[in-house]
Amino acid sequence: MDKAAVCLTREQTLNVALNMGKVLLRSGAETSRVEDTIVRFCHNNGYHDVNVFVTPTVILIGDENSGSSTIMCRIRSRSTNLSNVSAINEFSYNVQRWHLSYESSMDYLDKLLNSAPPYGKWAICLASAVCSATFASMLGGNSHDFIAAFVTGGLSMVLLKQLGGYRPSAFWENTLAGAAIGFLAILCCAVSVQCTRTNIIVGALMPFLPGVAFTNGLRDYMAGDLISGNSRIAEALLFATSIAIGLAFSLLVWYHWGWDLWPGD
Repeated sequence: MDKAAVCLTREQTLNVALNMGKVLLRSGAETSRVEDTIVRFCHNNGYHDVNVFVTPTVILIGDENSGSSTIMCRIRSRSTNLSNVSAINEFSYNVQRWHLSYESSMDYLDKLLNSAPPYGKWAICLASAVCSATFASMLGGNSHDFIAAFVTGGLSMVLLKQLGGYRPSAFWENTLAGAAIGFLAILCCAVSVQCTRTNIIVGALMPFLPGVAFTNGLRDYMAGDLISGNSRIAEALLFATSIAIGLAFSLLVWYHWGWDLWPGD
């Protein structure tokens, strides 16, 4: 391995930059960070005429010369993987001291693109259950609310992860998760009269709220990326609405069955 910084051709630079952007965008980074990283990498390799346009679903890299090549990729799935975001930040800031060849750099980025999530499905479900129970306690819930929120939040996340294999839209995933939270909370209150539906429902909803997406949308908006900012904020609001629709459906079904929805309140 050569200890001197590796010089890349324009085509190689654009290919590496595109893969860096793909890793960042698929890992939940805001679009302003993706654009800044790609531009910095191209500038560090001596290409100062490169323009970048990024939305939550598209990366476009090119310049104003009609004879030059322009590359684009479509991003169809996104998640949150901060370890990948950190790895790409380190890669881009240390590029002048980067000793990997073009092929080795592409292999490194491909490994990040194809890497498994840092936490497995069951670890996420357990974390969701603990988070739900903790929030229920913070709202003033008793030990029954803690246990009920633990069960409700955990089982709802299991349902969401199981549905992921069938690739439904995120809207319907969150709608079904909201309905599951409502039905499970009502069931827990039917089992124990000491449970409080409000504490259970609000606690179980917390892991499903799109806080990261909404925050990234605000950061994009404040950075001047109006299209990306509006898209992410609208997406976050749509997800929150879908959860509310599912929850409202479960409560309405219970109500129309003729049973008292809030006994003792």
